[in-house]
Amino acid sequence: MGILLFNSAFGFYVLGLLHSVAAFVSKQKNIFHQIAIVSVSVGFGLHSAFLIYSAVEKGRLPLTDLREALTFFAWTVSLCFFISHLRYRIKPLGLFLLPLVTVLMLGTIFIKSSPVPEIFSSSWIYWHTICLFLAYGMFFVTFIASLLYLFQERELKGKKPKTFYYWLPSLVLLDDLFYKFLISGFCFMTLGLLAGVIWAEQDWVGGWQSDPKVIAALITWVIYLVLIYLRLTAGWRGKRAALISMIGFLSILFTFLGARYLGGLHSFP
Repeated sequence: MGILLFNSAFGFYVLGLLHSVAAFVSKQKNIFHQIAIVSVSVGFGLHSAFLIYSAVEKGRLPLTDLREALTFFAWTVSLCFFISHLRYRIKPLGLFLLPLVTVLMLGTIFIKSSPVPEIFSSSWIYWHTICLFLAYGMFFVTFIASLLYLFQERELKGKKPKTFYYWLPSLVLLDDLFYKFLISGFCFMTLGLLAGVIWAEQDWVGGWQSDPKVIAALITWVIYLVLIYLRLTAGWRGKRAALISMIGFLSILFTFLGARYLGGLHSFP
């Protein structure tokens, strides 16, 4: 049952991605866009059902190894896609967000499940990981919003706007999307890191402060703190904000996937 739910969710995500691409290249944009939204909606529902089924079957939330983490990360990106779509109705978002969902889901096929360490019996892991994954999803939306802002700004400065110009919303709307998801992501990341500190102080061995993944997460947090500070004090938007947002998301990818290979206490999932 779990495999059927997962494969079905993956299939509908791919269908949504293909129709998002078709909406961009075709003249029948609205039709393909509506099909894409319906497909992703069904995929998200099946994905949610898969996570619930896995939690009931395993007696815990499926968040304790890399395979489960990729699946949950894909779910949070899908969730952020729906939140942003319902609030802003920005049609090109699916064209940029859905490839990551598809890649994350596909990546689970090549990764085997690993034994659950005893330390993961703590309930703090759920607060820690859920908040961080929500933050990662929101920061990805922030990154995409900054890229779309650059695209639209370039089109506005050009003498001959292209097709993408007519498909994008105003710079004001994109900037609002960028800022709100930036603040929300930063709040969730702060909560996730605080939960991790409490968990480490209670259950982990000493020396967790020097763990590579902890250091990488703190660096990522500082990057976004600097971005928020410059946004509020210097009004940074456009290219400068997009550059820092890009650096921040690259830092997230390293924190999530790269730091685990440096050893330390986070080397398991």
